[in-house]
Amino acid sequence: MEIDITDKIKQIIKLKDQTLALQENNMVWEPFMKDMSYRLSWNSNSLEGNTLSLDETINVIEYDSVCSGHTYSEYREAISLYQAVVKLDYQGKTPITQSWIRTMNAMITNMNGEYRTGQVYIGSVAEAIYYPPQPEKISELMESYERDINQDEKDIKKIVSHIAKKHVQFERIHPFADGNGRTGRMIMDQQLLNHGLLPAVILNNSKYRQAFRQYDKNGSMVLMESVIANGILESYNILQVIEKKYKIFKEKPSQTVKKRN
Repeated sequence: MEIDITDKIKQIIKLKDQTLALQENNMVWEPFMKDMSYRLSWNSNSLEGNTLSLDETINVIEYDSVCSGHTYSEYREAISLYQAVVKLDYQGKTPITQSWIRTMNAMITNMNGEYRTGQVYIGSVAEAIYYPPQPEKISELMESYERDINQDEKDIKKIVSHIAKKHVQFERIHPFADGNGRTGRMIMDQQLLNHGLLPAVILNNSKYRQAFRQYDKNGSMVLMESVIANGILESYNILQVIEKKYKIFKEKPSQTVKKRN
């Protein structure tokens, strides 16, 4: 598959430079972080088949409001993942460690964050079944995974490539009994923040799943790199929308800002 993310990387670099100062503007940055906490919770759960909409996710988080047509577990997933997502460090000063990973998984799943002790499989016959490593190999694999996850890299394309590689690697280790996808995306987002980038909102579930199948087929990371780059751009677009709303507000000084708790 011929995919070139060069133009997307150029866009990311441009938007990163353009929006850097917005982190100092609380009237833009705080609403953005709040929006991202909701959005990442909804987005990551939806990739796992949770049927709550973004609005329904916000309502259960903020107001404990539920409606018919959804299961109790879907609402519980929304709240649990949100409690983990708000722990993302937007200052980018949180190195990824096994301890951090296990803590996030425990919050997401309401379990103990221990690595699985049984053999599992992923997918279906239609998607091609994948068998993760045996449980007795997980500790060694996670030690290796942890060893090079935190990199001091400045080149944005290399950063995205490395994060794509580590994301696929984590999901293929599949270290936990539950919550591997959501935990893996938490890792990915903290990696991005640690490099001064925004988290990735992955809107194309089909492409995301296809990226794993492509890797399993030929070891290629290009589609996953593209999916992550698109997710980063989506977050910058959201930040720009909030910035535009604030600029419109500033043109109407008679209004009063009400900060949402």
